Amino acid sequence: MTNSQSGRPGPRWASVAEAATYSGMSQRTIRRWVSQRRLPASRVGPRRIEIDLNELDKLRRPIGGEEEDADEAEARTA
Repeated sequence: MTNSQSGRPGPRWASVAEAATYSGMSQRTIRRWVSQRRLPASRVGPRRIEIDLNELDKLRRPIGGEEEDADEAEARTA
């Protein structure tokens, strides 16, 4: 499903357990990231928390390569 105005895919909602399975992380890590506001989430009803898997994908970043090398060089000079 895509957002017709922006052309970007719509949200892919998943429970905490589903997000943990999808990402290979523990449910505890997912919940911690939500409480730290590192990972946006929505509450559905009194107990269910849902995470947009697109937001979880945004947290991934490559290891190595030019982008990381530039970030490391900048951190060392700061």
